[in-house]
Amino acid sequence: MFLKELKIWNFRKYGAKGNNDVEPGITIPFHKNFNLLIGENDSGKTAIIDAIRLTIGTSSSDNSRIKDEDFHINYQGHVSESLKIECVFSDLSEEEAGLLVEWLSFDSNNEYELVVRMKANKINNKISKGRIEKIVTAGPEYAENRLEGFAQDLIKTTYLKPLRDAENELKPGSRSRLAQILKSHSTFKESSIDDEHELVKIVNEINEEIRKYFDKPFKDDRTIKNEIQGYLEHFFHIPTKGDELYNPNFQVAPARLFDILRKLSLELDDKVSGLGSLNLLFIATELILHNDTQDLGSRLTLIEEIEAHLHPQAQLRLIKYLQSKLEDNETNNSSQFILTTHSTNLTASTDLEHIILINENIAYPMGELYTNLDSYDYKFLQRFLDSTKANLFFARGIIFVEGDAENLLLPIIAEVIDRPLHRYGISIVNIGNTAFQRYAKIFSRSKSWLEQGLPELKIPVSIVTDVDVRPLQYYSDKDEIKELYIIKDKNDIENICSLYKNIKEEDLFPLIGSTFSSFKSFKKELEGYVEDFEGEEDLYEDFKVNISQEIIDLLRHSKKESIERKYNDLGSNIEVFVAPHWTLEYELALSSIDKYLAQVIHSVRYKKPNSTANERKLQTLIEKINLKENIEDVAYEIYKPLNDKLVSKAIVAQELAQVIQSNKTELRNIILSDPYLDYLKKSIYHVTEGVAHD
Repeated sequence: MFLKELKIWNFRKYGAKGNNDVEPGITIPFHKNFNLLIGENDSGKTAIIDAIRLTIGTSSSDNSRIKDEDFHINYQGHVSESLKIECVFSDLSEEEAGLLVEWLSFDSNNEYELVVRMKANKINNKISKGRIEKIVTAGPEYAENRLEGFAQDLIKTTYLKPLRDAENELKPGSRSRLAQILKSHSTFKESSIDDEHELVKIVNEINEEIRKYFDKPFKDDRTIKNEIQGYLEHFFHIPTKGDELYNPNFQVAPARLFDILRKLSLELDDKVSGLGSLNLLFIATELILHNDTQDLGSRLTLIEEIEAHLHPQAQLRLIKYLQSKLEDNETNNSSQFILTTHSTNLTASTDLEHIILINENIAYPMGELYTNLDSYDYKFLQRFLDSTKANLFFARGIIFVEGDAENLLLPIIAEVIDRPLHRYGISIVNIGNTAFQRYAKIFSRSKSWLEQGLPELKIPVSIVTDVDVRPLQYYSDKDEIKELYIIKDKNDIENICSLYKNIKEEDLFPLIGSTFSSFKSFKKELEGYVEDFEGEEDLYEDFKVNISQEIIDLLRHSKKESIERKYNDLGSNIEVFVAPHWTLEYELALSSIDKYLAQVIHSVRYKKPNSTANERKLQTLIEKINLKENIEDVAYEIYKPLNDKLVSKAIVAQELAQVIQSNKTELRNIILSDPYLDYLKKSIYHVTEGVAHD
């Protein structure tokens, strides 16, 4: 059996919904094996863990008392008088169902399920003012029975609390965590007679040897015990009426099992006694309860902030071990882990289908049933969702970019226009290519999710990309290219599809706006979409055009529309912002900061940029910029060293960012009013406050 679903009403930050608050404030579906709860600080991850453990109890008997601060306070300041939590267990074996038969109910598929329900109410009468009454039941609501005894033991969880003080937790003492853990293990379950346990017998034997030692004389037939006894004879009254003399005895500890356990400590050798090593020791100790010989019931483990005090490699080893444990055939159907984390390393190391994102009091599971990702997308993201990209799960907004230039320049442009990304909690994720759709679909919910009336994910996502249509000046520069094969619009897609069977128009939409310098390259592209491609060159004469500015403008318009349709159809809060002429650097060359870009490219390109000959080249280009004539001719001349790979785009972007930073006061109004940079500004506005300031 496993915890299939959790529902919460009026517990901490999660209130209730619907008419008369009948709907839960949050519902979380869980994977049967491994779950990683992620989200920004104060998103409610700990409340979810606590809701589970307070309802079903823990194997180490942690405090399960409900406190005043556990009751929900709404936006008007009203404090709830009651709260409710439901844990739904599914996939019960026949034996488990037999043991729990009086508490069972059935799900929509007529399968056994166990609904464990915890209710807490504030009692405010004159006799019990301020008292909180808690009751745990199971079964169909309004026909449930109190859950207790062996039934409660079957569902208890192993719980590792956050910010563990491992050194003190493993020390002896009256409140020893180690003693609590060991006491709950089947090896140390106390029988009705304490001294029957082997550990008690060992301590009794030790105590007997100690008593013998102190009975031995150390000088002149005197013993320490006899000397103490001599003093006691003077301290106590003379025995009468058959009273016995007081007889002191030395012993290591009382021969009761729990007293023995409370005096135990657990340590590593001195070579590995740092916080991280002790934390791993503590986790290993807690997990012995998970591994205890229990063939029936839930084997659920809750772990908060598992990364506490662990360096990234230790985090990685730990998470990989837990996941591999679940892949073991012997435990695959019985073990379940629910973890919380703030670590991008752990998130990147966890398969996406096991991640649950908590955002604005809603749980968004990332499994295939809940997102628009398909199985190939999951395989792709499993390979490429590294710790840098995993940062997207912890941000209040995301800007996806396709290269280093955008990654370096967008933060400084945002700062110049008074939208510093770090202040808004925005992460820039550099995809390194144009595979935006796979990453964006993480935030797009599936049709089945939306059909249940569940909300879209509200995290704002901006996709910044290029239209990638070369300007006329590029082709003029390449004298040998006079004609192009182009796919200019949807009509061209329909014409291609009419020639072949088993091909969908939507599969070819990404080709709208594409250009090919020869039939060979055009044919090679189509072969990637069409099985058994056949066709002579003359069959595609209608796709061949003479290059002109009119054709370039048409391609730019069609490609931009195609890109926007592709991403805006994903829904949620995802928007795409396209460099409308070619690339980011080309837009900068067209913009009002063209002169700054030209100077930076010049300084990076030449080893001696200040030589007389090189200064003359730059001055000639600056004069053309100042004339403001033939703007695309000048922009192409500025951009050409980048396009010809004579200089690094990343280095130019880095240098330009420093120049903008140094002149941000002067450039603020220039950038705000520049139409060529409008798409960048809008991408920033979308993930910050949504609209520009007046």
